[in-house]
Amino acid sequence: MNEQRAIELREWEKAKRVTLSSDEANKLRRLEKRLDIQWCGGNEAEVSGKAGYVGIAALSKETQVIVRPHIPVASVLELACYAYRFEPPEKSMVEDARLDNAGPADWLAFLLALEVEKLLAIGLCYGYREVEEDLPYVQGRINFGALRWGESKPSLVPCRFEDFALDTVENRILRGTLEILSASPLSATCRRRLHSTLAAFGRVSLVRPTRLMFDQSPLNRLSRYYEPALRLCLLVLESSGIELDPGYVAVPGFFFSMAKAFEKAIERALGEEFGRQNVHPQHSYSDRIRVIEGKPAIPVTFIPDNVIGPRNAPCLIVDAKYKKPLIEHHGDRFRNPDLYQAFTYASALNAPVVLVYPRVDEEVEVTLEVGRYEIRVLTVALDQASVSLCVTLRSVLQTLQTA
Repeated sequence: MNEQRAIELREWEKAKRVTLSSDEANKLRRLEKRLDIQWCGGNEAEVSGKAGYVGIAALSKETQVIVRPHIPVASVLELACYAYRFEPPEKSMVEDARLDNAGPADWLAFLLALEVEKLLAIGLCYGYREVEEDLPYVQGRINFGALRWGESKPSLVPCRFEDFALDTVENRILRGTLEILSASPLSATCRRRLHSTLAAFGRVSLVRPTRLMFDQSPLNRLSRYYEPALRLCLLVLESSGIELDPGYVAVPGFFFSMAKAFEKAIERALGEEFGRQNVHPQHSYSDRIRVIEGKPAIPVTFIPDNVIGPRNAPCLIVDAKYKKPLIEHHGDRFRNPDLYQAFTYASALNAPVVLVYPRVDEEVEVTLEVGRYEIRVLTVALDQASVSLCVTLRSVLQTLQTA
């Protein structure tokens, strides 16, 4: 029996040199969006975790790559639930499933199974769909375009009709996502729960979910209760490495974007502090920096993470930065590119700017000034023993109102 090998990595830490088989090397090459890889010749490589991603990938039955977060986080599960507005499972359920020490594939599988079980308790949605089928009787209308005179189906008539069935776009997304998760490296507990849930989708077509399918499933008042499960499906598919548009699952693996979750958590905390109607994420500006002479007259576009207040006259700009606030190189120093970006926002929008980083080693809270513009740099702690991210972030954000 071959010995199991785990290549354990951590965000931002020194790369590890590994020797792989040819097949493992080919699979590793497909993970360059999720890992930093420097090839050393042959099938040897130096591998490190790409900043912002944690997760697991199976290069073979014997070899797995595991990337753990560098930022101290008490519970990635609770961070994700808060950031993406999912209802966290009860603590006893989390402990029973041993998710606190599991990877993102396990707890996202667990969350999705819980959401689908809620749907099953209410009842899955049925919908009308167009069906083309050969039948021994006429249903709907005869599909003359499918008739093949002289072929050996004398007792069957090709028909086209509307069928009221479970095979809706929403249910196809759910089944496809559950199937993808079931092929990921999971604990036995989560795998059993997924397979039990999948049994309810036997009459739903198995298809690979795509972005177009999400766009084609607008929810109405009768299917609104599907929204949490579908949002979770989108998060699962983005984390699995599958291309939502034409593509393929390159490697059995699962990588969760800590950077995106941190940005979403900051966005939610701002909404709770200042009111969601007053927080505008990812606002694009192309009218503040412009060419006044010469060609080409191409405007410069910039997109702050969160604009608070009116778009044309904001009162505060907040950017989330999932990285260390200080660079450890010949003595600590601030990240100059982040500060250059912040002062650009401040001068272009005539508003104070706050850069929010996760706390890594020590607390940082400092105000910098250039002319009449101020930039504040803050860190938020994510490593409390009892994580309540809303309280953690809001306690820091209360200081922003005086920025």
